[in-house]
Parts: sequence; structure tokens; C-alpha cells
Amino acid sequence: MQAKNIALATVLATVFAGNAFAFQPVSGEGPLFQNEAVAASTVSRAEVIKQAIANPPAAGVNTAVAYKADAPSNVTRAEVRKQTRDAIAAGYQVKSGEMS
Repeated sequence: MQAKNIALATVLATVFAGNAFAFQPVSGEGPLFQNEAVAASTVSRAEVIKQAIANPPAAGVNTAVAYKADAPSNVTRAEVRKQTRDAIAAGYQVKSGEMS
């Protein structure tokens, strides 16, 4: 009886030991950076910041489309607010919350 328990304990320990390695990536799934060349950047931090500000990352829907800055608006804030008030008075309902 004790031999069966030892054999069963060994089998169960082997089976459950696989869970300890479940967090690791599968072979070939993770990147291997073994032969990367090390080089110092020739671009200054200020230049990198300027480039990042000039070319923001695409976000939202259609992220494959490059970001295009809209032309400056010719409408003032007061005019937009007046148009919004007029639209609401005419029956337009602003879509917000669960209605949007």
C-alpha cells in the first residue's frame, strides 16, 4: 500500500509541477535579444522630444491612418456655444451616457 502511495505521490507531483512553469512563454514565443548591437544614440533628448511632439502616435479608430492635424477653426468659442444652444432649443439631443 505504501508503495502505491509513493508512486501516486510521485506521479501527482510531476503533473502539478508543470503548473509552476505555466507563466513562462512558450519556446520561440518571447523575443531573444542575444546578439543585439550596442550603440550610443546620436540624437539628443531635446531633438527626440521635438520629434515626438511633431509626430504623435495614432490613437483611436483607424490607427493605421497617419494623424493629420485639422486646419485651425475660424469659429470662436462663443459662436460654437451659441450654435449648440440653438441646436438644443430646436430639439437636438446631445448623445451622452448610455445613449451615445
